[in-house]
This record gives sequence, C-alpha cells and structure tokens, in this order.
Amino acid sequence: MRQANQLWESRRHQYWSEARGYLKLILNSGFVISVYFLFIFLTVYYQQFVEQMPADFPLVTLLTVLFTWRLTAGSIRTFVKPADIVFLLPYESKLAPYFKQAIKYSALWQSSYILLLFMAVGPMFTERIGTGIVFWLTLIFLLLIKVWNLLCVWEEQRLVAKGERYSNVLLRLLVNGVAAYLLFSQAPIWLTFAVLILMIVLYASYWKGFAKKHSLKWDRLIEVENHMVMFFYRIANAFADVPQLRNKVRERAYLQWAVGALGGKKNAVYHYLYARTFIRANDYLGTYVRLAVVGGLFIYFLPLGWMKLAMALLFTHITMMQLSTLSFHHSASIWLDLYPLKPEEKRQALTYLTMRLLFLLSIIYGGIALVTSDIFYGVIVLMASALLGVYGSQTLVHRKRGKYRRVR
Repeated sequence: MRQANQLWESRRHQYWSEARGYLKLILNSGFVISVYFLFIFLTVYYQQFVEQMPADFPLVTLLTVLFTWRLTAGSIRTFVKPADIVFLLPYESKLAPYFKQAIKYSALWQSSYILLLFMAVGPMFTERIGTGIVFWLTLIFLLLIKVWNLLCVWEEQRLVAKGERYSNVLLRLLVNGVAAYLLFSQAPIWLTFAVLILMIVLYASYWKGFAKKHSLKWDRLIEVENHMVMFFYRIANAFADVPQLRNKVRERAYLQWAVGALGGKKNAVYHYLYARTFIRANDYLGTYVRLAVVGGLFIYFLPLGWMKLAMALLFTHITMMQLSTLSFHHSASIWLDLYPLKPEEKRQALTYLTMRLLFLLSIIYGGIALVTSDIFYGVIVLMASALLGVYGSQTLVHRKRGKYRRVR
C-alpha cells in the first residue's frame, strides 16, 4: 500500500513540476492581461444583465443544460504512462490505493469546476431561485452528483466497445438532466433525495457490476491520460514550444479547396505548406473556428457599440496568438532545410496566411456589428480589427525562439 501511494505522489509531483514551467510562461504572457480585462468587462455587463433580467428569461432551462453538461463531462486522472501496461500490469492487484488516490484527486478537481460554475451563475440563482439554505443545499447536491458521475466513469473505463461506453454516458446524461432540473426548478426536497437514492442504487447494482465482468483496461486508461495531457500541451503550445506535443494530422479532403483560397499553391512551397498545416495539423482550424464563433456571439449579444469593438479587438488578438504557434510548428523538421529557398519566403508565407485569416475574421465581426448595431460601429469594428490583423500578421505572429523557449 505504501509503495502504491508513493508511486502516486511521485507521478503527481513529476507532472506538476513540468506543468508549473508552462504555467509561468502563460501567466507572464499578454494573454492573462487580455483575460483579466475580459473578466472585468463581463463582470460589469453581467451585473447589469442580472438587474434587468427579463421575467420570461429561461433561467431554469439554461442552468439545467449547463450543469447537465458539466456533471456528465469529466475523466479520471491517473498519470499512467504507456510503459505501465508492461511493468505495472502484473501488480494490478496491489494498485488499489493508487487508483483510489486518482479518484480522490479527480473528484477534487472536477468539484472545483462545479463550484466555479455555480459561483458564476450565483447572482442569477439568488435573484430568481433562492438564497441562504437553498443556495448551499443546491451546491452540495451538485457536488454529490459530480462525485457519483466520477465513480461511474471509473467503472465505464472497463468497457471495451465505444458503443457501450456511449450508452452509459447517455444514461448518466439523462439522470443528471433530471436531477439538475429538479434542483433548479425548486422541486420538493423529498423528490431530489429520491433521485439521489436512485443514483446510489444504480451505481451499486449496475455500474459497480462492471468490475465483476470486466478487468481494468490499461490501454483505455493510457488513452484517457494522453488525451488530457495533450489538451494541456495544446494550450501551453500557444505560449511556448512544447516538444512533447505530438502533431496530429487529419486528412480533411473535403477542405482541399480551402488550401488554394488561403494562398496555398504548389509552386509556392511555404504558402502551400502553411495553408495545409493550418487546415490539417493539430487543432489550428478548430481553434480558429471556435474563437470566431465565441467572439461573434459576444459581439452579437452585447448592447453597446464600444463593447462590440472591444470584443472584436480582444478576440482578434487572441486568435492572432493562437495562429502565431504556426511560426515554429515545423521548427523540429530537418526537411525544410533542404528547400533551396530563402528564409524570408517562410516569413512572408506566414504573414500572408495569417493576414488572410485575420481579415476574414474582421469581416465576420464587422458584419455582425453592422447587423446588430449601426453602420458607424460596423465600419469601426471592421477597420479596427483589420488594422490590428495587418499589424499583427507582420509582427506579433513571428515568434522569437529566445522569447518562447522550450520548458525542460
């Protein structure tokens, strides 16, 4: 038991020792300042919204959807490594304390997400649903439901077929939806307790039975752990060169036409390379689309024109930071050195690609501002975000290796 606990502490310490190096770079970057101003900005607007919230605002539905998603999502962090399937598998029977620590650790982190989300919606909750004992009881119930979900997730990892795992996720999603709706709709307390008892019975009679029928799937544990580690590395890669990041390439043949639209022609080597990298490698395209959607939603819903302008500039800057990781995407490849091309052509290709992407983003933001505000602010949003994109594509996206160093 002592050896299992020592192994857990060693793995946890090793991960956080490495993660702290990346977190320091993230905290010292301009991104934190951008998030801070966004937080201050949204806090002021959020308070105004709560005070003027329409009587027919679907608060119960909104909270039910948010917490159903957050309660259902989440994985068990085990810190296992690919080699463990060889070296630790023979000692699986002695690793129960190790996995108990993993469940406790994951429960603490996942519960903190529930706590933060509940505190974020707290002003709306106290305004429409209840305060005092109602507020704290709801939070306690949500935390208990989250722990129940994590216990179920641990047992679900024993299943081999994806279809079986997905069906169990759908079952938990349904149970969580019912429980969340009862909590936020001010249902009788005995009904909420009945749902909790039902969840306990389901775990004991159904999910707990997986341990008797299926052994622990180490390959699944490694897959889940790698997914969570790569998620953190993708975030850190926006601020530093992450050598551990495994580049994933997706075919996406249906987007082949976009390579030419982004200036990628086969007779222009670097233009073609960067265009295909943006579309196929890692999650550049997905990050760009998500930021465009989120920024567009902010611009659409914010009431004042200057707020729309601030959001457009902020999300243009954040998108620019994400695109800047393209500057050293191929830095570890020796094959680019074989190209008989000048280094300036590489810089020009990256400038050309990011300028097109940021200009497209400015058109989207400007169009939304024009539709939801007036011509003046629509033009201002378009011009300001476009100018920022032109400036950033020539300067900010070209990262310096000395500044964005590797963390070892």
